[in-house]
Amino acid sequence: MKFRILFSMAVIVAASGDLHAQYSADALRFSQFQPGSTARFKAIGAQTGIGGDLSSVGSNPAGIGLFTRSEFSITPEFNGYQAEAQYLGQQTNGKKDQLNLAHAAVVWNSTVSKPAGSKLDQGWLSFNFGLAYNRTNAFGNNINYSGTNSQNSIADYFSELATDNYGAPNTLTTGTIERMAYDNYLIGYDTRGYYFPETDVNNKQSKSDVRTGSQTEFDFAFGANYSNQFYIGASIGLASINYNSYADYKENGFNVTENNNYELSYRQDQTTRGSGVNAKLGAIFRPVANVRLGATVETPTWFTIDDSYSEVLDTKYGKNKLDSSFLNDSQTYDFTYKLRTPLKLSGGIGYFFNDEGFISADVDYVDYSKINFSTADNANADVIKDNNRSVMNNFKSAVNYRLGGEYKIDHLMLRAGYGVQGNPYKNKDNNDFKTSTYSGGLGYRINNYYVDLTYQNVAYQTDMKPYLLNSAKEPTASVQNTRNNVFLTIGSRF
Repeated sequence: MKFRILFSMAVIVAASGDLHAQYSADALRFSQFQPGSTARFKAIGAQTGIGGDLSSVGSNPAGIGLFTRSEFSITPEFNGYQAEAQYLGQQTNGKKDQLNLAHAAVVWNSTVSKPAGSKLDQGWLSFNFGLAYNRTNAFGNNINYSGTNSQNSIADYFSELATDNYGAPNTLTTGTIERMAYDNYLIGYDTRGYYFPETDVNNKQSKSDVRTGSQTEFDFAFGANYSNQFYIGASIGLASINYNSYADYKENGFNVTENNNYELSYRQDQTTRGSGVNAKLGAIFRPVANVRLGATVETPTWFTIDDSYSEVLDTKYGKNKLDSSFLNDSQTYDFTYKLRTPLKLSGGIGYFFNDEGFISADVDYVDYSKINFSTADNANADVIKDNNRSVMNNFKSAVNYRLGGEYKIDHLMLRAGYGVQGNPYKNKDNNDFKTSTYSGGLGYRINNYYVDLTYQNVAYQTDMKPYLLNSAKEPTASVQNTRNNVFLTIGSRF
């Protein structure tokens, strides 16, 4: 019965369109976080081998070893989300705008005192410390889709669930979605022992899916400078998850058995909270003055997650023989589990054109098939096994890459970048399910103060199914997602 609960949740809640247990879909969502950063590195993208920016506190901590003075900055952001959904031949648009704090950080420079007469540019030169708040994942969206279905109804889904999990109607458990559908006259039971849909085709369907929340991290970092050639660093990250989802599926059409028009509303709420810890080890090496090579190892994040999901089905009938409403109390399912995200390996290179600027490139390797669930209370072992199996069956490794650069004109800096987050799904086209990021920005430096402004465009595709059928003939919404983000950093050296 626990698997049935997860299975029905998966169909409605899974963002990717992969119809596996809901928790594995969430685990992927929580594993695709990116380092928080200043507007400068939001524009450039590739930062692993560059350093010298407050973004290094949350990415490659070796980068704070390049600081020769203490520094502080704060970065608010504007997020504009748009979704263009194609469903049953119709196009629907949704949007959501938000203001958030993207990044805030401080680095304290501590220069090593040298004995009189020693060379000031050799040996350990500085030991720096950093503290940062990073917004590493944004969940806000507003997806809507609608159309007329000439092949099936969500009642087909309810009837299949009831047939697969129960016997005669007297065995239907009170509060389950199958019981609600049966009590609402959406499904019936025949003498062969099968449940069947009472609804006709050519019904009108619509779905609203609204999500809010974010993933954040507090990082505590250390970085050291050896002879202005080799930099090392380490950090500890305290991560948190705040994810909320509300979905409302509506359908109206004709009920053949009751000879009446119907209108149903199937609503799902999900609230997820989590906390975890990770670590990062990094290094930057300068083989020659104009080249920097960087590498970072980011451990998995070990989360403990509390998830609460509720669902309710209401149906109204009108006209003809029956004029009535069937309203139900929502059923809530709570589940606590432990989640381990994948290890992440990053490498980067930067080439500097003296004082005129630089170009940089990064590459990441992440194996999403290594996502792992474990029990938090020695209970629900079957659910954990089902989700670990789902991870192995549906996810794969992915490679991310980023390219960027900065060009200086006196106090003004011009920046641009491009990045791709690789497709994490097995049996999905890599070009369709990758995430592409284009960015550009400006920076201005004067004395000890600076201001940076960046625009970022993020585009990716998702497939969403309101329900799943054994025949695989359920409708699919193809959603083109676009995020238009603006970042503003104000900082000072002291």
